[in-house]
Amino acid sequence: MQLISEDKINDIRNSADIVSIVSDYIPLKMQGKNYFGVCPFHDDHSPSMSVSKERQLFKCFVCNKGGNVFTFVKEYENISYIEAVKKVADKVGIPLDFVPTTQKDSKFKLEYEIMDFTTKILQNNLNSKEGVKAKEYLEQRNITDEIIKDFKIGLTLNDSTYLYNVLTKKGYDINKLDELGLITKDGITGYDKFVNRIMIPICNLDGSVVGYTGRIFNNEDSAKYINTKETSIYKKGNILFNYHNAKNYIREAKCAILVEGNMDAIRMYSSGVRNVLALMGTAMTKEQVNILKKLRVPIILMLDNDNAGELATVNIGNELVKNNIDTKVVRLHGAKDPDEYIVKYGIEAFNDTIKHSLNYFDYKLNYLKENKNLNNTEELINYVKSVLKMLDGADNLTKEITLKKLSDEYNIDYEVLKQEITFEEVKEINQAVIPTIKIGKDKYQICVNKILYYMMSDAKYLKIFNTKLGFLKNPEERNLVREIEYYIEKYGKINLADFISYSENDNNIRDLVNNISGSIDFEDLEETTFMQYINAIKDILNKEEIKKLKEELKRETDINKQVEISNKILELKKGSVKNGRN
Repeated sequence: MQLISEDKINDIRNSADIVSIVSDYIPLKMQGKNYFGVCPFHDDHSPSMSVSKERQLFKCFVCNKGGNVFTFVKEYENISYIEAVKKVADKVGIPLDFVPTTQKDSKFKLEYEIMDFTTKILQNNLNSKEGVKAKEYLEQRNITDEIIKDFKIGLTLNDSTYLYNVLTKKGYDINKLDELGLITKDGITGYDKFVNRIMIPICNLDGSVVGYTGRIFNNEDSAKYINTKETSIYKKGNILFNYHNAKNYIREAKCAILVEGNMDAIRMYSSGVRNVLALMGTAMTKEQVNILKKLRVPIILMLDNDNAGELATVNIGNELVKNNIDTKVVRLHGAKDPDEYIVKYGIEAFNDTIKHSLNYFDYKLNYLKENKNLNNTEELINYVKSVLKMLDGADNLTKEITLKKLSDEYNIDYEVLKQEITFEEVKEINQAVIPTIKIGKDKYQICVNKILYYMMSDAKYLKIFNTKLGFLKNPEERNLVREIEYYIEKYGKINLADFISYSENDNNIRDLVNNISGSIDFEDLEETTFMQYINAIKDILNKEEIKKLKEELKRETDINKQVEISNKILELKKGSVKNGRN
């Protein structure tokens, strides 16, 4: 975080209007003195996120996400805080003399170093005289030098010990090379895992090479593809091929296309369709679903045109819809995969299929009809039951439209269909009204959050706190008070938007600050209201102390000490009554 000084970060934040920056990502509409928009951090159907121009903060009243302009960009783009600072600086025209770099896990520093060095060797091979035939093969597939560079494509030579010799001479341990799937260990020596193959690096989400797909180009090997085995840094289920290249194009296109193979992704990317990701198979993991969910764009499934691809489309589509991801489907006809389709029919025809993608529910309706005789009563009943089961968990609008389609198409009473499924009660959120937190059993925590919120927003409330209360129960809260004191002592003032940036330096307070900023309404700072929170805390602490003293009184046998404890209880009760009047 200290790559940029706190003063510089504050200058950037003060130069950035949060309303303007957030408006680049989602539409905002002014309601009262704040702006409202549909929250991008949960499945929001009515504007529940408020952006305060005055405070330079945002907050969602449903999912409780909140923070300053850097927090919003960080969460929306799924990037680090320092990368978010750089993005905001670029938007407001403030030059920074550094480029944010991804921090690789130091535990695997050697592994990343080996893979990076290996990739450079393979790239050099492709550009050498030994790579002429492989280069010609790539050119025939319209894979240009630009694409080769973007994907760091390389070549292993027709020599089963070439890579082994280069890497071991460099000083890398044979066991580590075997572990990374680059060589196969054979006693005290070894031989290359990939021989005479075009090498397509597999990168993690940050763009670091973690494995390879080796593809034949001269038909001399029966195995068309060989993939790196899973290793300490390569977990197939944790990545999506081409993510690091595609993420910015996905935001521009406002959708992502998901295909099976990396060659499909490369073909599409080289043809100008750059918002493409590949599974490298037909299975999808929970981790990959979460990656797609964070993109917050519709996903177009374009899997292979075979039975396995169709089954995967259904299964993956179910998972995406279950996770509230807008899902569409393209089934390519006349070709087995996107790579072949573009070669046969051209990019214009391919783009046209994307424009005519089906909503997942429409696709699923067609899929459920396949191989069924819907004139047969029993098969029609089974089909309708399958559709109703499919609607479980869908939003009310999808349920309504689908039921009406079934009713009209098969002459089934709409009310009968409706009785078979549950419609969730929809509660509209009034854009102009900010909900308030009701104090109930969590009164202490709510009041503490309010007190800390006030102190992080204006220095005068720290003085009042120290005079009127000066103590909080939990160590993390006391630690935050100390940080607030330090900040005010250093800068002479405080506001929450800047303090959020400051808190990024300390993991111990960052989460608490973010939690408070997301849980508090944009209420006006009033001294009388602040004192109500202070008195409420005093009252709670007094009652807890009274309870503790009463337990002590029960155990005490000395009459003098009993009187002493009783007097303490009486004084505390007087304090509670006084706080109640205030």
